[in-house]
Amino acid sequence: MQVELIEQIIHLPIAERVEIIEKISRSVREELQENNESKSLLDERKAAYFRLRGALKMENPPMTKEAVREDYYNYLAEKYK
Repeated sequence: MQVELIEQIIHLPIAERVEIIEKISRSVREELQENNESKSLLDERKAAYFRLRGALKMENPPMTKEAVREDYYNYLAEKYK
């Protein structure tokens, strides 16, 4: 199939062959640009992830609901003594 297509293109007038080359070239450049942009976006996201990875890391595990209630109760008891 590719060989047949190439043979047909070779027998076209030069102006049409140049137009085909330009269209193929433009198509390849656009696709390469899209791939580079998506790769760049992915790289930016990865970098942001690694910068923020430890930002919310806690040394102690989060408090349970019961512990929060107890602390709040103790706070109110001290406040209104």
